[in-house]
Amino acid sequence: METLAIGIAIGCIYALVAVGYSLIYRTTGIVNFAQGAFVMIGGMAAYWLFGLLHLNYALAVVGGVLASAVVGLVLWYVVVWPLWRWRRRTFVVILATLVFADLCQNAVSLLLGTSPQTLPAWFGSFKLTLGSGGVSGQYVVVIGISLLLMALITGFLRWSSLGKALRACAADRKTSQLLGIAPERIGALAMALTAAAAGLAGVVFTSAQYTSYSDGFSYGVFGFVAAVLGGFGSPAGGIVGGLVLGLVESFTGRYISSTYEEVIAFAVLLVLIMLRPQGLLGNNWEGAEQ
Repeated sequence: METLAIGIAIGCIYALVAVGYSLIYRTTGIVNFAQGAFVMIGGMAAYWLFGLLHLNYALAVVGGVLASAVVGLVLWYVVVWPLWRWRRRTFVVILATLVFADLCQNAVSLLLGTSPQTLPAWFGSFKLTLGSGGVSGQYVVVIGISLLLMALITGFLRWSSLGKALRACAADRKTSQLLGIAPERIGALAMALTAAAAGLAGVVFTSAQYTSYSDGFSYGVFGFVAAVLGGFGSPAGGIVGGLVLGLVESFTGRYISSTYEEVIAFAVLLVLIMLRPQGLLGNNWEGAEQ
């Protein structure tokens, strides 16, 4: 039971990163490889505020989320938007996000060191007993908050005016621009929203396990794999892909060896790409230049 809970918790983190990939891709046409760095920044910023500055824990959590959102806006306004406005090739913008992610990791390692850090569990040593086994309460918190975030993002996109603008831009960017929807504003909103969600995911998962400066790369890679697995460009597919990937990783580590977690995860992705290139829930939609 604990293996299942850990797999779902890890899968939820991957799912949130995958949703971020899909949302940014659908609204801007780029793949943001800094998406995983937002998870790491959220956790490490909360650790810095709580563990080093001795700020109130709740304020440290909020600070971690805000730090990720601010970094997301910096990425948009300093890197992505200028390149987008200057009509640079898509691969140049994608490469720039990858470089930005590496800069974030190096900055965190210089400021906070390279040692893994953790945060206190939100409910102390609470443990949920299920059958003959038990599950750490913090993993339940990770799952609950991740599912809540996914529901809030879905509701925001479906019912709010800004969410509808995001969806309109995703459907047809040029037409939405003619209708008065500013691409700069929509891109900044999408980046801040996905960065904040990833930052909160990083905070809660740091409380369950740990985080370090190098985890941003892992989250980014596995989140991307989850997005492709579920159907790139599909938020719902990203959720399914993240959960599948998290469960595969957890059960592989438990019953085979943690050495083969990445190998088997990528093997599953390779087989799926060969059999169903559009992913589990994806269509033959390519998200070409709109």
